[in-house]
Amino acid sequence: MELRKFRSAYDLELIPASHEGISLGDLVWDPIFGPPEFSRKGMPNTIYTAFLDAELIVQMEWDLFRKECRDTPLMDAHFATRSVDVNVELIGELQNPKMARITGEFRSNKLGKFTFGDLQVREMDNLIRIKIDRFLEQMKATHWNDYDGRIRRVFLISELYYGTMRIVVNKQYSTELEAILKELELETVGRSEGSHAVEYVFSHDNVPFAMRIERVRTFNG
Repeated sequence: MELRKFRSAYDLELIPASHEGISLGDLVWDPIFGPPEFSRKGMPNTIYTAFLDAELIVQMEWDLFRKECRDTPLMDAHFATRSVDVNVELIGELQNPKMARITGEFRSNKLGKFTFGDLQVREMDNLIRIKIDRFLEQMKATHWNDYDGRIRRVFLISELYYGTMRIVVNKQYSTELEAILKELELETVGRSEGSHAVEYVFSHDNVPFAMRIERVRTFNG
């Protein structure tokens, strides 16, 4: 599924560079075309960094903000009974640590299906949202140039989605895949065999695959 089709189908942004470092409160540049960017000249990496640079908070408060976001518990997503299908041609672009290793050894055209299941979410709670909203109002009032030039046009991450990764291969390729998994020392958390295909399930290992982003300009705590 193309990135724009994914957005339309699930009202979320697929994370093309999925890794453990992504956290709630991170800032994202969302271009009209192409994948979201996590690094852009002049853009702070997190909304809290913008507040720190504007001297609205000190380093200790930045650390507390960051810890609070990282410690946000995982909950079942509102569409937890559904699985999210992703075009197998996009697996390499996702750059998921596990999938990248598998597809590096196993041609993606041998994969019949790729989905995320057992969906969970980390969601920014209301107290954090209110804190961010108040600091944004302070930035508008006292540091307009920093606000307008660096963060007003960007988005922040307010939800992160995680899911077990499920790949389906034709039975004729299952022996080859299992040999690769053994060589790479990648463990599965589930395996289901049908008459024509085999499904393998991998844990998400705290790596998000999708996110909800909100424009800083219209953010409301």
